[in-house]
Amino acid sequence: MNIQASGRTAAGLALDGRAPEPARPLSTNGYLSGAAVLALLTIVLCYGLAGATLPAGQPLRVLLGIVLPAAVVGGPLLVAFRRSKLSDQEWETGDHVSARVSAARSRNASIASLGLTGFIAVVSLAGLLVFTNDGAVQKTFFNGGFMAKSAVDIGRALLINVEIAVGAQFLAMVFGLVLAIGRLLPGTGFWPVRALSIAYIDVFRGIPSVVLIYLVCFGLPLTEVPILSEGDPIVYAIVALALTYSAYNAELYRAGIESINKSQTSAALSMGLSQPDVLRFVILPQMSRNIAAPMLSTFIGLQKDTALVIVVGIIDAFSQAKIYSANDFNLSAVTAVCFLFVLITIPQTRLVDYLLARSSTRKRGI
Repeated sequence: MNIQASGRTAAGLALDGRAPEPARPLSTNGYLSGAAVLALLTIVLCYGLAGATLPAGQPLRVLLGIVLPAAVVGGPLLVAFRRSKLSDQEWETGDHVSARVSAARSRNASIASLGLTGFIAVVSLAGLLVFTNDGAVQKTFFNGGFMAKSAVDIGRALLINVEIAVGAQFLAMVFGLVLAIGRLLPGTGFWPVRALSIAYIDVFRGIPSVVLIYLVCFGLPLTEVPILSEGDPIVYAIVALALTYSAYNAELYRAGIESINKSQTSAALSMGLSQPDVLRFVILPQMSRNIAAPMLSTFIGLQKDTALVIVVGIIDAFSQAKIYSANDFNLSAVTAVCFLFVLITIPQTRLVDYLLARSSTRKRGI
């Protein structure tokens, strides 16, 4: 019944000789409305920020708070509105292709306006929070005088953090590789080694780093065991962090080794290579490329955890900043430590992105 009705309808359209009405372009009203509301909110925030930073009655307050933001955010919004109107006119005149193109351009301009105004709104809101109430937040956390006063001593103390991070990462990478190989040893004869490796990884991944630092740095000297109890606190901190992060690195190594097709191991063994040679010349080189980015991400986390050594009295960057903050009754020195850590980690995060992109390109064969 339905098929016959459909056939009659199609035949009727064909006999009538009229083509079906084409669908109108997607509406841009939602984009335009959202962009207009966000633009208005952005102008309000910019005016509030100008009022918090500039004295009343100055022309710059109106210029920077209303005129300049309106000109910046209004440009893409005006383009989007004009493209939308043009799309409606072209549709009414029967130029359907041009109408769809104009509608698409209107949506693109609206999205660009949303992105630009959203960025300006977030920056303005952050600035308003910092400079409101006579700049109370700025004076407490971002006082340039206190930052400059403590910068030299904090920079020197930061070398302690770098020393701990590099030493702990080296030990964690070596010991983590041993743990990963021990966990992957085949055969029933190696089950005790596998069980021990798994137990270590599970236990030390579950212990908070700050607790382990406290136990190692305060506990080993109390044992009065020769050599073990006579170490430097920085060495104890390196060992404590290495114990924790070797467990994480072991899982990275294991994932990297297991990502390599087992046929490569079989082919290498069939060519006469021994198992250690297969691991050295076939598995480890490929594994290193696969886990380079995740390993660097773990190292970034290790760098931040070096600030935990404050609990055992090591004068690192954070400890030095706390001394200045206590003397000045101001936290700008601690904010300076945050900036230094960010400056150290940002290049590394960009390197991680590059390594991930290169690995993805290699896998696609481009």
